[in-house]
Amino acid sequence: MKNALKSLSFLMVLGALIFISSCGSDDGGGIIIDDDDVGSFTVADGLYIAGISGSDTTVVTGNKLSETEVEDDGFATKERSGHSSVFTYLEAGTFIFIEIEDQEAANVYGGSTSEYDDDEVDNTDDYTGGYTVVDLSGTASTFSVAESGMYHVIFDSQTDEALLVKIDSWGVIGGAVFSDACTSDGFNADVDLDATVSEDANGASYTGEGIILKDAEFKVRYNNNWKIDRRSDKSSFDDVNGYVALTNLGGTLTSLEAGGSNINLGDNSIDNGIYDITFSIDENGIGEITLTKTDDAPECAFDPDNFKWGIIGSATQGDVGNGTGVCDESGTGTATDGWNDDKDLVYIGQDGSTHTWRGVFPLAGGTEDNAFKFRTDCTWATKLLPTTATVTDNTVEGTITDDGDTNADGQWFVADGESGFYYFVISTSDQGATWNLTIDEAEFQVIGEGSPVGNWDAGNGIAMTYNDDLASATLSAGDYTTGGWKIFVNQSFDYNLGGSLDGTTALEFNNSTFELGAAGNYSVTISTDDGGVTYTATATDNAARQ
Repeated sequence: MKNALKSLSFLMVLGALIFISSCGSDDGGGIIIDDDDVGSFTVADGLYIAGISGSDTTVVTGNKLSETEVEDDGFATKERSGHSSVFTYLEAGTFIFIEIEDQEAANVYGGSTSEYDDDEVDNTDDYTGGYTVVDLSGTASTFSVAESGMYHVIFDSQTDEALLVKIDSWGVIGGAVFSDACTSDGFNADVDLDATVSEDANGASYTGEGIILKDAEFKVRYNNNWKIDRRSDKSSFDDVNGYVALTNLGGTLTSLEAGGSNINLGDNSIDNGIYDITFSIDENGIGEITLTKTDDAPECAFDPDNFKWGIIGSATQGDVGNGTGVCDESGTGTATDGWNDDKDLVYIGQDGSTHTWRGVFPLAGGTEDNAFKFRTDCTWATKLLPTTATVTDNTVEGTITDDGDTNADGQWFVADGESGFYYFVISTSDQGATWNLTIDEAEFQVIGEGSPVGNWDAGNGIAMTYNDDLASATLSAGDYTTGGWKIFVNQSFDYNLGGSLDGTTALEFNNSTFELGAAGNYSVTISTDDGGVTYTATATDNAARQ
């Protein structure tokens, strides 16, 4: 065979033809590995996908699968026994899986096939193709591939199935990938590697030209998809429920792996610039990225670092930094003197042309003296006015009012009796020419596999009750496991917190999960002493309190 002997990485020298008994065969026949009369060769232990032909089932092509990690809770990865995969070129025809041990076929697998179309692939709004499932649990001795091309071949012994996913496209995706000087689609849309340089038994190569890379991270993925979810219970990552195969590659440019970490430009000594990007797969299924810089990156006139949005005013709560507000260097800022104390929103990043900042802050209601505003960089050079911003107020009518018609300085007020936590989102889609502000009443909720909810399905969060101190919220009792969980806002992961439960360490935004050392019934409290700039959390074992 032309390529199988090379890609099988054979180890021990055998004869010119090898006859291996086929597992489950009752006809006395066997599997012939044909070396094209070029002499002896060696066979490595492992699992192979092999193309066969002829009545004597002669192996004419093949490639070795490697152990591959699958998705775990919290977007992590984990090992899974009996799960392996390879990227390889398959000619239309008949195939088997062969498991080689000590130069013999310990097992030979075939199976019936069924097709899954675009709508049946999970988490794939833009997915460009379905896949084939090979049921390995039956009596079929072979399976067929209808169309030649590059495939992601996935084998899972725990579910007795294999997936054959035809690769229609490769793309780069991430915050580092820009469509123009100022616009990155982040991790929401691919920039396709349009040119298919080669696709055959020797591997494949795909190239995109003139792609802008700047500042951040990226990955490669195929068919505009992150993963294929084969779980029976979508709320659990336990092995008994199946697996989530990963269709994205990360890690390093020369050592890519399924679900690997984002490729960081700085960590890989990649300068900002315009690049020709080539993604190649060798005959053994190993992927590699080559970057060729063709020009410097264009400069963007808009810099989000110059727009550090903060909320300020007498309605805000808490000091920032030992009695000194963020912008008050006199040391006179106090909890009741909010006009000396900017509380910064968190810059989320860029999604397409839209830059977004988010924040959740406790605000006191009352007289018109209890007001708040938004400004940038602790100055009034750039401020948000009710009369100039596009404001979407989702609170109950009358909860938040403004004096825009008579007050050119543009203050907002919290109505009497409406003290509480409020969620603000500031954004621009035209590089600061215009601004949008969304106002919502904020509700903290507990969510996650290890929480009383038992899953990560947004919309199922359990609400926490706000305390009278206007600085904390508590879920007084709930059964937790040692799995991961978070606190998020308004049933959405757009604003979520995790990290330490020691009550002093600031929680991490949109990053970590919480984990308890032991399962049990706990009371969980989230608190802020700086008006919502940072939060801390505690978990108290209710059994220990009795």
